[in-house]
Amino acid sequence: MTRLPLVTKEQVSPNWVSAYQNVAGSDSGLTTTFRALFNNPAIASHLVGLDALVSDAAELETWVRLTVALTVSKELGNQPLWEAFEPQAREAGVRDAVIDAIAAGTAPRRLLPKEGIWIQFAIEVLRNQVRDSTWQAVTHLVGDSGAVILASAVCYYEMMARLNQALALDLS
Repeated sequence: MTRLPLVTKEQVSPNWVSAYQNVAGSDSGLTTTFRALFNNPAIASHLVGLDALVSDAAELETWVRLTVALTVSKELGNQPLWEAFEPQAREAGVRDAVIDAIAAGTAPRRLLPKEGIWIQFAIEVLRNQVRDSTWQAVTHLVGDSGAVILASAVCYYEMMARLNQALALDLS
């Protein structure tokens, strides 16, 4: 059972409505999370901004970001978050082989290097073991700014997954 009520637009004070609308009706995969977080609108509104930065970063293609989101979901065992992001990943063009490998826990083995690097990087960030060779591969592909966004995306999705667990949210 969810530990917090899910806030509706009508319950949000006028000064927070814009931030609420940015995520409550979006396809970010985190709508339920944000509806719960708006029990504290100041925190929620700051996270809305972070969500927008991660989601709209020009340095990361959508399929890369969603590959990272799926990897974080799998690594943290957050099935509701996986279920929220999997359809989006498929729609964004993440290959079935990539999604299946992440789900099976075998990724990045036997995947194309251009796909596996994002998974490997996310796993290393989550395990506090980012190797220099992985970092160099990422910066080669997306530059320093892109590497910052990528690392931030991993940490952002980790935080949201942990909030889902703490708040006992069922996102499906």
